[in-house]
Amino acid sequence: MKAVTKHQSGFTLAETLVALFILAMVSAAGSALLIGATTTSQQLRDQEKITRQLDVAQRLIRQDIMAMSDRTIRPVDGFSDSFGLVGEQPRSEEPFLQLVRSGWINPGYVEQRSGLQAVQYVLRNGNLVREVGLRPDATAGTPISSRVLLNNVRTVDLEFVRGDQSSDFWQSGGENGVDVLPDLIEVTVRFENGTSLSLAALSGGRA
Repeated sequence: MKAVTKHQSGFTLAETLVALFILAMVSAAGSALLIGATTTSQQLRDQEKITRQLDVAQRLIRQDIMAMSDRTIRPVDGFSDSFGLVGEQPRSEEPFLQLVRSGWINPGYVEQRSGLQAVQYVLRNGNLVREVGLRPDATAGTPISSRVLLNNVRTVDLEFVRGDQSSDFWQSGGENGVDVLPDLIEVTVRFENGTSLSLAALSGGRA
């Protein structure tokens, strides 16, 4: 009688290498898709953050201009002349726009304060910063709330329009009279990447 030989089935070395190569290709493709999806998701989050930042900045700047008051500000030193609206091209880190605005909500008049705020805008290290004093006539110890509105700002251009005249500089109060305010203020924020944000608002609640 002839002995029956049983052949064991399995993969050859070549087949195993081919399978490993295909698995490596599939894994690489999957990793690339995962990385791409993660990058896209991060880009979307970054874009949403920028959009929200622009919306908040536009809203605050417009509200400040529209709620602007002709109330003057007494300087902290107590000796210099009082001033009202002051605006000019940003220089170093000094405030380039200063004003007093109304509309600071105080329900039931619980807080011992008025509805006026002293607001100023500063361009500091590429950041557009909004600073708010808790009272118009500040002293050295008056608390100031500071908020960064926009990043990577190169410069800010201001245009003050009154009647058929316009200027990139404005100062009310003192010799110019406290009630002299522009009809319209245009603000153009220019960013380091070459883009810009432009907005305009009627001052002092003018309709």
